[in-house]
Amino acid sequence: MKVAALILIVVSLMVPLAAKAPTANDVTVAIAAITDSAICSVAAFLNSPSLDLPGSTLHFRTNESLPHILTFQNSDIGTYLSVFMATRQPNASFFASLFNAARGPLNDIAIQYLTVHGWEVGHAVLKGAMVTEWGEGASLASLMTTVVTSGKIPAITVVADVTVQGRRVSIPVRVEGTFMLHSDEEGYFAVKPLALKINGEEKEV
Repeated sequence: MKVAALILIVVSLMVPLAAKAPTANDVTVAIAAITDSAICSVAAFLNSPSLDLPGSTLHFRTNESLPHILTFQNSDIGTYLSVFMATRQPNASFFASLFNAARGPLNDIAIQYLTVHGWEVGHAVLKGAMVTEWGEGASLASLMTTVVTSGKIPAITVVADVTVQGRRVSIPVRVEGTFMLHSDEEGYFAVKPLALKINGEEKEV
């Protein structure tokens, strides 16, 4: 009887733990939230003047013009779209549109990702940090020149340790991973995962 009771106790403890594993949808949503937030952070930084995304902060090394770390403190990705939409002028002329594009060369990409994924307030709230690697010798001036003249973004590596919670995930999901933001061969903006760990478990990429 004692053995049977012990087995029942162990099983009862294991069931809640198993139920707390993130679903495939949780993982998809969390990764999308983190990669979208990275894209938006870069776009907001490149806007002139830079845009402030709620709950997101850029940190710089001494004498460097590109951010080294992005931190998120209860940063709701559902609040980002209104920040970028505010940079658009209603019924803008062709030349005004060109001017807006020069001021915020990645704003349209950020708006596209936020719109396609349909983020709303409360869907995904981020807490954690990302370390950015811009490439040897990169500076704000060289990055802006490349983006404005070619329409492409040089490869940016992002090493993330961010937890996502909100209405679109069933439990908080911690994502530890390395992602590359870049323009593909056809010139489209793309995100490529290089390494990934979900709630401490290694995942294939």
